[in-house]
Amino acid sequence: MRTNAAPVGGLTAWTPATLREQDWLLHIDQPLTAMATRTQPEFHLPALTLLAERAKAALEAGPGLVVVRGWPIAGWAEEQIDLLCYTFGSLIGTPRTQKAGLVTTGENARRGMDDQELAFHTDRGGPPGPPHLLGLLCLRAAIHGGESLLVSGHAVHDRLLEERPDLLAELYADFHFGAGTVSNFDRVYPVFEWRAGRLRVQYNRHWIERGQEAAGKPLASGAVAALDAFDGILADRDMVLCFPLRSGDLLLVNNDVVLHGRTAFTEDPRARRRLARMWLD
Repeated sequence: MRTNAAPVGGLTAWTPATLREQDWLLHIDQPLTAMATRTQPEFHLPALTLLAERAKAALEAGPGLVVVRGWPIAGWAEEQIDLLCYTFGSLIGTPRTQKAGLVTTGENARRGMDDQELAFHTDRGGPPGPPHLLGLLCLRAAIHGGESLLVSGHAVHDRLLEERPDLLAELYADFHFGAGTVSNFDRVYPVFEWRAGRLRVQYNRHWIERGQEAAGKPLASGAVAALDAFDGILADRDMVLCFPLRSGDLLLVNNDVVLHGRTAFTEDPRARRRLARMWLD
């Protein structure tokens, strides 16, 4: 188990006070698509590729997040949204599926699909493990609320190193992120882990507690204290970047660096909040 005695620092260990809007917000200022047929958009690949390169730079060499604002998706069918997500996602990483995961609030009672606040977390994903990148394309926003909340996991690490170095090593140990079975692979990994010289962050308090319980391995007092310290830093609003997603906004985050959450919201039951989600490796 390797820990780091020095802070991560750099562009990835941001707070809202150190983050400039131009570091993470890209405006679409030229046509990227034209409707060639009634069912499929035609993409201008040179312009789309340039935009993807800028987005990838922010995700891999910048703060680990980017919002691409201004996608002309009004009136698009589900198949057209799928094609957009797959085409643009393929220029940044490797999509896990050719279909975007369309998420509409109120479809069921799963966490994240209701109108309540969603706690900070990284996505667990399915086999082969957590995705490297997460994308959320806003198709329809809520009437009120539903702001995206983002925190740098590297900044959390550095705060813990400064304020609670005695607890940091606990978060380099393995945790069960949910129960594993023969058909559902084991999700066992640390909160903090160094890979190829970069700090990887994975966190979801809800699933850690459920996973440890299901594995018959209740959390020891030191682990609970470390998770509480992590949550205490997440509760500091000076650490949190908060903004609303508009229709046509695509939020991309580096799932190895940035934790995301969401505020509670109010919506029109006749036109529910709707997103398209994609996972990229």
